[in-house]
Amino acid sequence: MSQNMNKKRWVKNIIKRPLYFSLFYMRFFDLFLKILARVRHQYPCVILVYHRIVNDSSRYLNKGPAIHHHIKHFEREIPYLKIKFQILSMDEVIDHIKSNRSFKRPSVAITFDDGYLDNYTLAYPVLKKHAVTATIYLTTNLVGTLNRTWIDQIERILLNTKKVQFKLPGLFGGKGLPIKTKKEKEQANEKIAESLKKKTGGELAQLMRELFEIMEVDDNQTRNCEGRMMLNWDEVQIMAKNGITIGSHSHNHPILSRMPIQKAKEEIFKSKKVIEENLGIKVKHFAFPNGKEEDFNEELGDYCREIGFESIASVIYGTNGASKGNTLVLKRVVAVSPVWMLAGELVRLFMRIN
Repeated sequence: MSQNMNKKRWVKNIIKRPLYFSLFYMRFFDLFLKILARVRHQYPCVILVYHRIVNDSSRYLNKGPAIHHHIKHFEREIPYLKIKFQILSMDEVIDHIKSNRSFKRPSVAITFDDGYLDNYTLAYPVLKKHAVTATIYLTTNLVGTLNRTWIDQIERILLNTKKVQFKLPGLFGGKGLPIKTKKEKEQANEKIAESLKKKTGGELAQLMRELFEIMEVDDNQTRNCEGRMMLNWDEVQIMAKNGITIGSHSHNHPILSRMPIQKAKEEIFKSKKVIEENLGIKVKHFAFPNGKEEDFNEELGDYCREIGFESIASVIYGTNGASKGNTLVLKRVVAVSPVWMLAGELVRLFMRIN
């Protein structure tokens, strides 16, 4: 089933790329937006989600623009978005939805998950140059440390191991995965991460310890050699004072629905509290880790509202309308690249009749 879906996506992408490229450079997307402006008086808002912004010297196992978005594309996307769309802060998006006030122009909000250092060193200068706002959702226990999310730890292991095969008794029925080439490591990285997402917190922690041991990678040594991947509080403070909204993304980046409910609530509360104590601001926006429908639940949503969150962002695909929108189940769309692919996806979304 999943193989068929992946094949369909691959075929769709093959068709989209030349089509979007042609429509973008022949300015048909501009024409579509002008026609829309004549016939429509209200629009939805598209919330874009980024993670890392990378450059040619970045060391990573590529997962595509959803996770590793190249700066050369980002530098073209931001001015394009500013010219063609109304870019809103998360506060403005929530204000529209809560007051049932329609978006008069095609509107976009920009968000980043996790809190990577490159959000400050690479993304922030571009946003500042063009006076564009964005929201960064922080995994608070990682701020200012050499630690990484458990997903990024898998990448670290694969990048630093000298093994040519990955094999762990608790995964894939004990079958091995080739990891000799970078391409094989990228494929293994995705498979391992998807498999571990199904584990509970205790199982996950144990498997991660086994991973470092079996793949013969010294966690402390590689951390010290590679340096910091996540933001520190000074960097967060600078951005927060210059137009960037800071939100919560949990304290340790667990999949909250796979934890005991009280521990999940503690993850959410602690993250909010830590940001507020360090920045002296009220934190109103939350994005739950992994972002899929099955990764959160109604009880946690109610808890978020009770402790003062005004919005909850997912990675459930779709737009957010002012009339039918729900600030506690915000949909987001992966920021694809290059700019002509992003333009095509946005125009397609805005032309949809909801």
